[in-house]
Amino acid sequence: MKNVLLLGSMKDKQTGWYVAYSFKELGYRIDAVDVREILFREGGTLAQKRILAEIDKFEQEFDIVLIFKGLELHPKTVKTIKEKFPKAKLVNWFFDKYLADKPIWEQQFFHESLKLYDYFFCSLKGVADKLKEIGFDNARYLDEGCYPPWNGEVHINNFQKKKYGADISFMGSLGFLAQHLNRVEILYSIAEEGYDLKVWGNIACDWKLIPPLLKTMHTEKNAVNDTHSMVVQSSLINLGIDADPSIELGHSARLYRVLCAGGLYLTTYCKGMEKMFKINERDKPITGKEELVVYYDMKDLPKILDFLLAKPKIRDEIRLRGQKSVLKNHTFTLRVKNMLEVIK
Repeated sequence: MKNVLLLGSMKDKQTGWYVAYSFKELGYRIDAVDVREILFREGGTLAQKRILAEIDKFEQEFDIVLIFKGLELHPKTVKTIKEKFPKAKLVNWFFDKYLADKPIWEQQFFHESLKLYDYFFCSLKGVADKLKEIGFDNARYLDEGCYPPWNGEVHINNFQKKKYGADISFMGSLGFLAQHLNRVEILYSIAEEGYDLKVWGNIACDWKLIPPLLKTMHTEKNAVNDTHSMVVQSSLINLGIDADPSIELGHSARLYRVLCAGGLYLTTYCKGMEKMFKINERDKPITGKEELVVYYDMKDLPKILDFLLAKPKIRDEIRLRGQKSVLKNHTFTLRVKNMLEVIK
């Protein structure tokens, strides 16, 4: 049995847990430190000392030290971790384009840390490509996925269908950060047209900046794991809004979780998406042979919404094809296998 140390956000019981359980399924022993929680609790220099103190408690050797994103760790902290476990592969899995307020390739302060990693896996292919272009040979593309035991279908009763369901659901943070910039505008346009809409997730701005109509459709709650699956299963259409469609394979990881739970996913077209899934072509009819549905621009969106809401048979055909695809090809266990193959 080999040992893996995970450093990242664990409190929310999402990605960190999916990765941990995937490693366990493959026979690895897992330890973890929630470095984000320490940073929020301690702040600044004290947090770095506390993180290193927690890591110093481990006496065993690790084969892999896997850090998620790593913004919480000062370059000196990363270097100290690398020195403490000289036999381990130091790995980062970066689930974004942005680091703080800029794309990662523009964040010079982080590049010192980036060089320290043996492997820097990026969940967006376009981000990995960009880092390679500017000289980071340790950059690799490795997408996220779903973890079926926690993202799959759940039992749901009639009361829960009414509580969680809507014709259209959107799950994600709202605000005016670069990565969320178009969400409020798109959701408001849908609400204004009178669609039955529910919005789930955090508010990443002052609540008063959210349009009043959209406030009436916002649950002010997060939807995670079982609750996420209940929203997915109770909604006719699960909407995705991606901020950077020009980034190759830059789609949100929510795609995998929605499809895993058996939901119909309608999302922004992102460059290269047709390489991974069967999608509708631009200006071509939706046939039911797709695995998910995309809109190519905003003028498409109302037409596609109206079509899908009126076609329950086609909706079912698409969502079941999508579910089959992710369960076969896009689980976190498969992604971890891919990571281990690269490392070996």
